Amino acid sequence: MTMNRGRYSSGERTRIRLIEVAEKLFARRGYDGVTLADIRKAAGQHNSSVIGYYFGTKDGLLDAVADHRFPAVDAERGALVRRFLEDGHALSTRDALWAVAEPLANTLGRSNHYVAMLHRLLDDGRLSEHAAAAMSTSNGRVADLALRESAAHLPLDVVDQRLELVYESIVRALSRCDAQGRHPSHAELSALVDAWEAALVAPLSAETEAARAAR
Repeated sequence: MTMNRGRYSSGERTRIRLIEVAEKLFARRGYDGVTLADIRKAAGQHNSSVIGYYFGTKDGLLDAVADHRFPAVDAERGALVRRFLEDGHALSTRDALWAVAEPLANTLGRSNHYVAMLHRLLDDGRLSEHAAAAMSTSNGRVADLALRESAAHLPLDVVDQRLELVYESIVRALSRCDAQGRHPSHAELSALVDAWEAALVAPLSAETEAARAAR
């Protein structure tokens, strides 16, 4: 029994080490700029099949990074949503934006490269699939639905466009703070929420209305 627990603990340490090294390298060089050999060597692993053993493929390893980091983000998002809903009111646009952004902001730290990795996935054109999975949890759906309802006066394709813009802006803004080695202050995040809310709910201009009508 003791020997089995020891082997399991060692294997789990190896798995976590590979995940955290992969996250750091993906954050620095992007998904396509990193090979499995790069990750294995940086993790101090000599067995060429170790990543395949634990994760199957490179995509499997990327999924494992998300599985390693995202549950804590989603749990904090859920706690925020429940706190905002305590008074019985519907989730406001600002509440929903805080619920999306603040848990990600709270991951910023020296040993956590999750937001920086998301930024690289965005630049690599790989973020949309990950974002869709993140917002498909019950907590993500509540926030996403509140944001969509706040923009319900707009055409559906415009809502989709603006939500994508807002989600990408959240990642870019937080990644900028991460690159500067700091956590955004409450005042800074609040000002960003102001901007994201305005970008989401602003009415269509006459110019845009005319351009859409002429399509």
